[in-house]
Amino acid sequence: MVLSFALLAVAHLDSSVSGKVTLPNGKPAGQAIVWFTGSARPKALPKAVVDQRDRTFIPHVSVVTVGTRVDFPNNDVIFHNVFTEFNSTKFDLGNYPKGTKRTQVFSQPGLAVIMCSIHPDMGAYIMVVDTPFYAIADKRGEYHIPSIPSGKYKVEVWHESGARASFEVNPGQKSQVDIPLHR
Repeated sequence: MVLSFALLAVAHLDSSVSGKVTLPNGKPAGQAIVWFTGSARPKALPKAVVDQRDRTFIPHVSVVTVGTRVDFPNNDVIFHNVFTEFNSTKFDLGNYPKGTKRTQVFSQPGLAVIMCSIHPDMGAYIMVVDTPFYAIADKRGEYHIPSIPSGKYKVEVWHESGARASFEVNPGQKSQVDIPLHR
């Protein structure tokens, strides 16, 4: 009886998954987004922010969960217009000056390519995921996702170069999952 209880307890332990994401040329895929989809649904983040400073969106790459409200403050000395017409929630926040902000709720999973109609050289990416298990790889391509319940998951990986990966994994208590991207 004690033995079966111990086995049951081990089966429900959370996993920690770490690894390295590499581009097709073997170099680290900094700012690659890694997410594990399964049966767990996330809670919306209370709020996220994509700032505008020096004609740049900061951060350049971010991840939010479905239902998250994202603030787009303009902390630049010039007007900006934030919009997207791509895979996720489509919107156009109009022109607005320094010291003001606009907000958008991301209600669908997918990639939002954020642009400014006034400054075509400005761009950012927001990946909207329907899972609480995600990470952004650091400049060395390394990522870490804690507290993943045991089970079978689909791993999705995206990088702004267009390189991607998708496969199934069944992580153990501490798993190393290195991910080579392809086009």
